[in-house]
Amino acid sequence: MHIKIRVAEPSAPYYRAFRWIFSVSAAGLLCLLGPSVCRAQAQSPSLVPMSSGSGKTAGRATSTVGGASTTGAASGQSYIGVLSETPIYPGETVHVLVFDAPDFSVVAQVSENGDIAIPMAGAVHLAGLNSEKAQQAVAAQLMALDLVMNPRVTVTVESQALGITVLGEVHSPGIYELNGKHLLSDLLATAGGMTANAGRVIEISNESTPNKVEALAWDPTMHNIANYNQEVHPGDRVLVRPCGIAYVGGNVGKPGAYSLCGSPVMTLSELVAMADGVVRLSSASHTYLIRTRPDGTRIATQIDLPRIQRARAADVPVQEDDIIYVSPSALKMVVNQAVAWVGSTINPLVYVATR
Repeated sequence: MHIKIRVAEPSAPYYRAFRWIFSVSAAGLLCLLGPSVCRAQAQSPSLVPMSSGSGKTAGRATSTVGGASTTGAASGQSYIGVLSETPIYPGETVHVLVFDAPDFSVVAQVSENGDIAIPMAGAVHLAGLNSEKAQQAVAAQLMALDLVMNPRVTVTVESQALGITVLGEVHSPGIYELNGKHLLSDLLATAGGMTANAGRVIEISNESTPNKVEALAWDPTMHNIANYNQEVHPGDRVLVRPCGIAYVGGNVGKPGAYSLCGSPVMTLSELVAMADGVVRLSSASHTYLIRTRPDGTRIATQIDLPRIQRARAADVPVQEDDIIYVSPSALKMVVNQAVAWVGSTINPLVYVATR
């Protein structure tokens, strides 16, 4: 049995209240007529009044399970999205469709607290729930407030409502809109892979919580793949940090700046070897490691490099922005100059004596 009501130029708050009271009263009256009538009414479409003004009929709603679009014609709005098996996250846009009760249908973005607002029903917490659990939560809220006796609810998620931003040392940085479950390794592959200058730290944040940054250890040599299955979500920002740089100066073969990507833990002796080692006239036992503190001050530590190279002392790990300076030996330089002077003096004397 369908009861239709037309109201000319209604006042929205009073009209909605009247519609709800009348539909509940009519449903209860039918149940009083007998159990068979009540069951027949429950199986048939609920009492849905016609929209005012536009002449459109309310109550037509179609849904396709498995990710197809869902349409609620009562409000003139198209419902899209997919049924999500993964948890809903803050920032995602969800489409809540309450069949035969379009006033409670809504399209909303999940707040930072994980809630959405249902008209006349208040806030419903959806974060952490998949589509099935979210449908149950909305239905329970509607029944708890006696708004709908037996609500049929569909909750879909706009999987492409928010993209995932990839920045830093990847070949194709940008914003990527991916369907389904997102793994960090898959995302990096979609972004063209990491460059040769990619470091060992990937930072992940989300626009809903920009101050919360997760620093994820990453091995660009792919020997350690513990974090390859890390999940990323819509609204995430993935920053692939570049390799750190350390500097080698003084009496070495090739002074300069060197990348720390070549080894999981770069040590002082390895870095000096990359700089072609120590050259003549050096005081390798007076090698200095200059490190910058977080407050900007620098501290210099004297290191006996020959002892480290002979495995008589522990090697020193090098950090980003460290400076390694191999001191020249003043004594060796004086002795070398003296030998050179003696050589230059003796050669003419020998020449004169042999004539």
